Amino acid sequence: MRTLIMVVGAVGTMACQAAVLRVDPSVVREVDRHRFLGTNAGLWHEARQLFDTDVQYYLRELNPSFIRIPGGSWSDEYIWNGNGVWDGNTFDMSKLVDGQWEIDYSDYKPGFHLLAPGKPDEWHGNVDVYALHEFAKDKGSHSIVTVNVGSGTPEMAAEWVRWANLEMGYGVEYWEIGNELEGRWEMGSTLPDGSRMTGEVYAQRFIEYAKAMKAVDPSIKIGGPTAASTRAPFMEALLRDAGEHVDFISFHTYPVERHLAGEREMVEQAFSLQEPMTRYRGLVEKYQPHRVGEIEFAITEWNSKVLEDRHTGELLNGLWSAIFVGEMFREGVTFATQWDLLTTTEEGGHGLFHFAGRCMPKSQYWGLYLWSKYMGNQLVASELKGNGDAYAVVTRDDGRLYAMVVNVSRDAFAEIELDVPGVEFASEGRMATLSHREYFWDIYKHEPKWSRKPNEERFAIDGKLEVPPYSARVFELPFKGGSVRPSGDTENAEIQPLEILLPESAPADQPVEGWVFLQNDPADAKVGRTFDAAKVSVEGPAGLDVATVWLGEAAGRFFLTPTGAGTATVRARAGEVSVEREIEILPVQERRQIIWQFEDAPANWNAETSYKLIGDDAVRPNQQVAAVVLDGDKPTSGNDRLAVFSPPGSIDRKRIAGVVLDVGASSNFQCADKQVGIRVVLQSEMDHWIELGSLTLEEVRGKWKTLELRLPDPKYYAAMGKTYALFIQLYQNDGKKVPVSGKVYLDNVGFVLR
Repeated sequence: MRTLIMVVGAVGTMACQAAVLRVDPSVVREVDRHRFLGTNAGLWHEARQLFDTDVQYYLRELNPSFIRIPGGSWSDEYIWNGNGVWDGNTFDMSKLVDGQWEIDYSDYKPGFHLLAPGKPDEWHGNVDVYALHEFAKDKGSHSIVTVNVGSGTPEMAAEWVRWANLEMGYGVEYWEIGNELEGRWEMGSTLPDGSRMTGEVYAQRFIEYAKAMKAVDPSIKIGGPTAASTRAPFMEALLRDAGEHVDFISFHTYPVERHLAGEREMVEQAFSLQEPMTRYRGLVEKYQPHRVGEIEFAITEWNSKVLEDRHTGELLNGLWSAIFVGEMFREGVTFATQWDLLTTTEEGGHGLFHFAGRCMPKSQYWGLYLWSKYMGNQLVASELKGNGDAYAVVTRDDGRLYAMVVNVSRDAFAEIELDVPGVEFASEGRMATLSHREYFWDIYKHEPKWSRKPNEERFAIDGKLEVPPYSARVFELPFKGGSVRPSGDTENAEIQPLEILLPESAPADQPVEGWVFLQNDPADAKVGRTFDAAKVSVEGPAGLDVATVWLGEAAGRFFLTPTGAGTATVRARAGEVSVEREIEILPVQERRQIIWQFEDAPANWNAETSYKLIGDDAVRPNQQVAAVVLDGDKPTSGNDRLAVFSPPGSIDRKRIAGVVLDVGASSNFQCADKQVGIRVVLQSEMDHWIELGSLTLEEVRGKWKTLELRLPDPKYYAAMGKTYALFIQLYQNDGKKVPVSGKVYLDNVGFVLR
C-alpha cells in the first residue's frame, strides 16, 4: 500500500511541497484504458433517466468498453425471459414445475423479478434486458451479463447466450456466473436443503453453467466467483475444482469499510489492490499454471465505499476514482465496471449522474473522464517522491507522455520536478484540471452546485509541474517535434462573485462546515472576475478556524464553531466584493426517551440475545423487567449478546446522543472473574462499533444502577441517522472464558435525544 500523509500548509501563503517524478518511458503494460471505465446498468433504472439525452451524450464522451447488466443482486432474482409464463399482468403458475419455470424460449418477452425462488414480485423493474442490451449497444459498449444462479438454471443461462449472441447479434463476450453468492443477502446463498452455498458447491454449479453456455457459443468467456469483496472466499475452490472452465476471475471492491473514515483514510484505501491481486495470481499459478497470462482479472463492481453518503457525491470521490483507475492499470486488472450508472440517495449515491431538473455528472464521472480524454493506453514506470499528499501515474502513446498527478492536500500546491532521462519534449504541452473550480457538491442541498468538464490550458514545458490543492491534473507532454492531441472542447466556465454556503440553522454543540465560492452567473456585471483568496469573519456566538480561505480553485472551506445560541453572521470579502450569510445557532436541548420498559411479552421487545431472555416481575415492585438468564455460559465472540435492541421507526435516529438504562444483577450472580461486565455499544451503518461505556456486574450484584452514557465524540452524531442496533455485550477481559451464572436485569432502556 502506498501511504499518503496529509500535510497542512498555511492558508493564504499557499505552501508548496517540492517533489520529483521520475519516469522510465519504456512501456510496462498496454491496455485500452476504456476497459477500466465501464459501469453497471440496472433493471430498476428509470427509463426517462436511462435514455435521457444528456446521459446519452456524457456516456458517449466517456466511451466505456463495457456496461454490466442486469444489475447486481437482481442477477440472481430475475428471470430474463417471461415468454409463456408472464404476460405483463398475470403469471401462469402451472409453468412452475419442481421449483423451476418452464419458459418458452421460441420468443422473447420481458422477464420478471422474484421475491424468493418460485415467488414472483409485484414489481419487475422499469426496463427489461432487451432495453439494457440496446442501451449498451447504442453507446458503442459491450454488455457483460451476470446470469442467474440464485433462482435460475444452466439451461436458462444458455438460452440467454443463444438469444443475445446468435439471434440478436449483441456479441456478448463476457458472462459471469451468479452474483456475490457467498453473501447472506443474495438469493441462492442458501441452498434448497437449507445449507449454505460453499466454494465447492459453487465450483460445481460453475462447471454446469459453463458447459451449457459454451455448447451454444464456444467463443464466449465465462467468469466468477463475482465475489462481494477482495476476500473472495470461493476463489480458491473455483480455481482448484473448476479452473479449466474459468476464463476470467471477477470480484467486487468497496475498499473504504469504515464509513466514518476521514479523507486521509479514504484516500489510503485507493491503494488496496496489491495484496488481493498478488493472492489471486498466486492461486492461478498454483491451480492453473498452464493458463497464467490467459485467465483475466475483472472488477465488475467498484466504488470507494458501500455506504452512499456525502463522500460519494463530493469532489473527493472523483479524485479517489482517478487514483483507483491508475491502481487497476498498475496491478494487472483486465477490465472493470464501476457501480453504478444512476443510483442516488438522499446524501449522495453511487451513480455517475445526478438529476436535479437536468442531468449533471457527479465527480466520479469526471475522474473517469480524465482517463478517457487525456491519458494513454501504455503504462510506463514512474515514481513520485517527496510529497506525501500527491499521487502520480504516467502513460504514453507514440507521440507523447501523459502524467496524471492527484494532489489531495486542501491547502498546498504540489510542485514537481519531472525527470525523464533520455527524452526531449516539445516546448508546449496541455494540462487538464479537475478541481472545485469544475465541480462542487452542495452538502446541504445534496446536489452538484456546478459540474463542468475539466479545464484545459496550454503550458510551457520546462521540467516543472504544478498541481493546485485538492485537484487532479493531467499533463500532456509531446515529444520533441510533436504536438498535443486535438482539444476536448472544454467548457470555459466564468467565475463570478462570492457566495457563502451554510445551512440555515445548526445545533450549538458541534462545528459547522461552510464554504466560500465564486459562483457562476453570466448575467452578472462582474463576469470574469477571479480572486485568489477571501477574508472571512464572523459576528455573533461563533468562531472561525481560519481568517482567509483560498479561492484559486473556486471554493474554499472553513469551519464555524458555535460558542452559544443565537444568530451568527459570516462575512467574506475579496477585493471590493463582499457577501454575508446568517446562520441560526440553536440551543441544544436534550431529553430522555424510554423505549423499552418490558411490560409486555418478550416477543414484543424486538430484542435478540445469545442466552435466555425472559420477563421477571419479582425484582421490582409492581413491574416487570427484562432478565437475561445465564447458566454457566461463557461469553465468547459471536456468543456475547446479552441483549440487542433495534430502535423503532418512531425514533428520530439523527438526534441520538446517548443511551439510558437501568442495570442490575441477581444476588446469586456468580463468576470467578470479578471483572466480567457489560459494554453498551451503538451500531450504525457508518460505524458498526461505537462504545459508550461499561461496568462490571460485581458493581450491581443485588442492586440497580442507572447509566446515562453519551457518544464519546461529536463526530459520531453524523452516524446516528443510520443507527440499527443498541448492543449490550457480556464480556470478560483478556480472553478469559469463565462460566457465568445468575440473572442480569435491564429496565427503562432508551436514548438521550438532542
